[in-house]
Amino acid sequence: MTSFADIRPEQIRFDCRFYSGYKPCHRHDGCPDCREFRPRGSEILIIKLAAMGDVLRTKSILTGLKRRYPESWITWLTAPGSEALVRDPLVDEIRTLTPRGLGALDGRRFHFLACLDKDPEALALSRRLQAGRKAGYAPTDYNTVAVWNSGAVYALQLGLSDELKYRRNRLTHPQILYRMLELTYEGDGYELIVPAEARATVAAKAAELGIGTGRPRVGLNTGCGPVFRTKQWTVEAMAELAGRLVRQHAADVVLLGGPSERALHAEILARLDPDVRPHVLDSGTDNTLEVFFAIVETLDVVATADTLAMHVAIALRRPVVAWFGPTCEQEVDLFGRGEKIVTDYTCSPCYLKTCDVRPSCMQALTAAQVEEAVARVLERGRA
Repeated sequence: MTSFADIRPEQIRFDCRFYSGYKPCHRHDGCPDCREFRPRGSEILIIKLAAMGDVLRTKSILTGLKRRYPESWITWLTAPGSEALVRDPLVDEIRTLTPRGLGALDGRRFHFLACLDKDPEALALSRRLQAGRKAGYAPTDYNTVAVWNSGAVYALQLGLSDELKYRRNRLTHPQILYRMLELTYEGDGYELIVPAEARATVAAKAAELGIGTGRPRVGLNTGCGPVFRTKQWTVEAMAELAGRLVRQHAADVVLLGGPSERALHAEILARLDPDVRPHVLDSGTDNTLEVFFAIVETLDVVATADTLAMHVAIALRRPVVAWFGPTCEQEVDLFGRGEKIVTDYTCSPCYLKTCDVRPSCMQALTAAQVEEAVARVLERGRA
């Protein structure tokens, strides 16, 4: 056996996935005759920066990439703040769009680069970084959006044709991604890692609030993100839904949201009758992403617009009731866990940031519609 104390540089297996150079890997005492050597294999770079919900659902490609490249080292470049969404047993390295993160990619040559973001920085990076093969979105000479490969043409067309995206397309987002990367789709979904510390934090919070286990627990995601405010449901309807779920289904309702929903949660709670209020719980609007994951993991069903919370619930295999108006429901796969409520307005989907139709599709969505869907999903969960 050759000890590392005696090893020469030419004997070190720099291509082993366990090698870092910082410290011993503790798998063997020397590289040349190590029985646990595992090659890094094909170096793959995924560029997907934002938005958070899109980052999460893009993880559906990981299983397909591993089928195509069983021996591979997957690096994911994302925006700062999205690291918790990307962490996965199949992701070997996470880099962020920071000087330090980009510096770690300089000079590396990848076997396969997948650019799945139309952001100008992502496009420019997809040109600058070296790879034997590139797929997905590419930059034109003006740093606008083109494609690297023929498989990505359909995704480009979806962005250029409302008729195709809104009316004719029947592919889900994972199917579109697999087509972009020329991979075989086998119903692959996406998952999240919930750290044990986050679960412990949520368990302690539940005990403090007196949340028991005898009542069904329904998460009500109250916000819709800053980009498409037209997805926002009304505060009146959300308060009414909470009352219906408490009174008619003996449920505890857990309000889900971020810092932007702090005032909204206070308004919902203020609208509740005294008999309902003890069973509607604000989970907090300043949770870390990991704690938010752990909260969602405890729920029996999540009622939500087309948002990050919806994708978190899908990734955690929690049943979902999702409503769609301004955005395309056909691109979202609930994987058989839940129901969609799709508005019948002729002008939707529209992806507009403002709307002058009154009532809008979201204003017309009733608490009774959502309650009935939640009741069906809960009943199926009991069966």
